[in-house]
Amino acid sequence: MKKWYVVHCKPQQDVRAEQHLRNQGFEVFRPLVKLQRLYADTLRQIVESMFPRYLFIHLAHSGENWSSIRSTRGVADLVRWGTHVPSVPNTVINEIQRRLDKDNCIDLDTKKFRTGERLRITAGPFTGYEGIFDGTSSEKRVIILLEIMQHTQRLKLPEQAVERV
Repeated sequence: MKKWYVVHCKPQQDVRAEQHLRNQGFEVFRPLVKLQRLYADTLRQIVESMFPRYLFIHLAHSGENWSSIRSTRGVADLVRWGTHVPSVPNTVINEIQRRLDKDNCIDLDTKKFRTGERLRITAGPFTGYEGIFDGTSSEKRVIILLEIMQHTQRLKLPEQAVERV
């Protein structure tokens, strides 16, 4: 019966290790995540390894030659506790795979709000006010419905300027 194990990769060589292991016929899983990063005052979405320098490999515990794994380009070694190579429970791998989107990534953007959700403004002239999330604009800004003097106003604010109540 096959189990999942963890491969420790050389620095910044996760992609290379994955590719070379696949070329040798191994079943490999390197989960990716989508993250928001701020570059020169511009919020950009990037994709990177969920576990930098690590990936999962599906192996039979006995009868399969593991020596070729350690000599694979990009691979440092299998993760070990002394001489024991622990396996990862299938439930962990299944849960990660369940969360993958159509691009085989997990979106870790914690700022995703739901329509109707209450938000608090944390920066700018309306700091402390609460409003209702109405959507997002193309400029990566959130649209909040704010009650001001008994009238509902639509404000566009940077994502970083609001938080969940």
